[in-house]
Amino acid sequence: MKSHADLMILGGGCAGLSLAMHLATLGKNVPKTLILESRSEYLHDRTWCFWGGIGAAMEELVTHQWNTFSISTTTDRIVRNCSAAPYRMIPSDAFYAAAQERIARTPGMELLLGTTVTAEPVKRDGLWHLMTTGGELSAKWIVDTRPVKRPGSMQPHLWQSFLGYELVTEEEFFDPACVELMDFSGSTPTQILFLYLLPFSRNRALVEVTLFDPRPVSAPELEPQLGSLLAKHLGGARYSVVRSEHGILPMGAAPSTPLDKAGSVRAGLTAGGARPSTGYAFQRIQRWAEDCTVAIGRGRGPLAHAADSIIPRAMDDLFLRVLRARPELAPDLFLFLFTRVDQVRIARFMSDRAHPADYAAIVGALPPAPFLRELIGGILGSMRGSTGEGSR
Repeated sequence: MKSHADLMILGGGCAGLSLAMHLATLGKNVPKTLILESRSEYLHDRTWCFWGGIGAAMEELVTHQWNTFSISTTTDRIVRNCSAAPYRMIPSDAFYAAAQERIARTPGMELLLGTTVTAEPVKRDGLWHLMTTGGELSAKWIVDTRPVKRPGSMQPHLWQSFLGYELVTEEEFFDPACVELMDFSGSTPTQILFLYLLPFSRNRALVEVTLFDPRPVSAPELEPQLGSLLAKHLGGARYSVVRSEHGILPMGAAPSTPLDKAGSVRAGLTAGGARPSTGYAFQRIQRWAEDCTVAIGRGRGPLAHAADSIIPRAMDDLFLRVLRARPELAPDLFLFLFTRVDQVRIARFMSDRAHPADYAAIVGALPPAPFLRELIGGILGSMRGSTGEGSR
């Protein structure tokens, strides 16, 4: 193992490995790079989905694509065609394998599995130094993709927690042509909970329970909800579980992640890598990895995720505030959104590629009253806070 490199990437998850794969395209100009990952091996533990294409760099990793999707509430169900911007999936086992293969055949790059950072990086004599279970390492630049711990004052509006089983049924049960994007039939007036189903064949699918809640929720806490939704959705059909996956994503403004000192940045899911209002991250991370690679290749050092512009940031913030204040409205709000807005506009909005007309269409599709009330309430709350009225 090298003890010194030009670049250290802390964390070999989606963001860290994506950056490594993009850096590998620099060929002989790739900087000496160490990727530190605490896992000793990669398992099939994630599924990344997105709308439309992501470019040739990852196109070969797409294993499934759907041209229709459905949204359901307790009283209604819609099915929409999305062939102009298909819903696509990359399984983590394919992604991890491709990343490891690309790193292994790139001179100057090394993936250090089973290596944990034991002390935070310290800059000394122009280099970053950090202690790990494999010894002391140093580098000119650091990209830290490990989860960011948020102080109490910077907690998100909501957390998106999910638990999923990839399962096989004894009988043919699923429609492999249609993704069940959101089935709110198990939701309650005080809880935003829905079923998400990716069908791979007529008897194989990934079925997840997703919860939007003010607190992060563990896998054991979600197991009863998933069991209940499966019993309701499958109608008692017998099935076996192939694997499971669990995740927690912040839904709200990411914490400020400036350069700690020259040459050190934070990146990844909890540092701006996921869209606050949706949790979609894969395309966003690929764009960051490409931009970061260009900057490093030109000798400028790594980049953090670019901040969202004011319009999507304000829209995400207001939408999440309404969801937290009025969870009973969530099923109808999402139904309105996917019913009244063209699917290409939706795909661009979800993928951070929206045009001004897309924002206008989305605003026009949603009922104004709850958003105006939340907006006015926020303004009044800020005014009370600035005059000291809210401090008692």
